[in-house]
Amino acid sequence: MADQSKARKFGAPVWLVTFADLMALLLAMFVLMLSFSDINSDSFKRNAGPMAEAFNQNQPIIIKPVNIAPKETSPKKDSERSQSSQNQDRSSSNLGYLQTVARNRLANLVKATIAAELANKLVELLIEGNKITMRFPAQSAFRSGEASLSPPIIPTMDRIADILARTEGIITVTGHTDNSPISTARFRSNWELSTSRAVSVVHRLLRHRGLAAPRVSATGRADTKPIVPNTSRENQQRNRRIEIVVELPEGAAAR
Repeated sequence: MADQSKARKFGAPVWLVTFADLMALLLAMFVLMLSFSDINSDSFKRNAGPMAEAFNQNQPIIIKPVNIAPKETSPKKDSERSQSSQNQDRSSSNLGYLQTVARNRLANLVKATIAAELANKLVELLIEGNKITMRFPAQSAFRSGEASLSPPIIPTMDRIADILARTEGIITVTGHTDNSPISTARFRSNWELSTSRAVSVVHRLLRHRGLAAPRVSATGRADTKPIVPNTSRENQQRNRRIEIVVELPEGAAAR
């Protein structure tokens, strides 16, 4: 009995055994944690099931993470996009250039064809953007209060119709009056007078066989679009007018 007591005295303490077991378990746990740090590793997939069974837990559900990465853009695709953008810009620039050329050609053709009328101010020529406007003062095209074209202006209208038939674009004929009211058996108001004058011009233009009717329209604006305020006779005279507007499309060409 004494020998056994001595052996216990000189041997390892009892608590040290328990402590050593605890340290060993902790070391094993840290090793396992390290090996499971990547949830996609094969070791986790192999061992997760048995570990769950050992602790009476349900089988773990392993969700594979989705790696969302920015879509790679190849230099070739970037080059193609850049080239496409450059082509579009170049195409737009070319169309704008063709439109300007067609407008200038049409303007020069009008100037050459009705040079006398322009010089005598029977017609005004206005150029703005892709539009060309031929403005006829009412007194040069119509008798006062009437909607039928004056005989002297008919040859001018025929020459203009020939020009219009040789180009592209939408043609709008608009009649304008001053603010003096009118009320006759034929025209109840300036709306009817301005519209009737525009229609008379359209009918004359469409006598040219080369001018397609769908290109042409007529409208009356009465006194709603004055050039200058209707404060004097001179200003009223300026506001009474007929305008032939040609709107050229992109890439238009005059023949």
